[in-house]
Amino acid sequence: MGVEVLIMIPVAGVTVSLVARTLAKVRRDTMEVEGAGHLAARVAALQEEVESLSAEVKELRAAQDFDRTLLGERGTRGS
Repeated sequence: MGVEVLIMIPVAGVTVSLVARTLAKVRRDTMEVEGAGHLAARVAALQEEVESLSAEVKELRAAQDFDRTLLGERGTRGS
């Protein structure tokens, strides 16, 4: 159980950091007054950011699964 926590701490930290940065950018952008013409561009940019974050989370999950597999194999070899 301790090893899983050690793996989850960096993953959770990276995820929280990415979400916090995105939310900060969205908040900063919404404070600026823009015309209706810029709204579509902002929505498209936010969609791209969400897709990018989604891809990064998938990569983190894959890396976590890989690490878990390696640690599981190490545990079975040592027994």
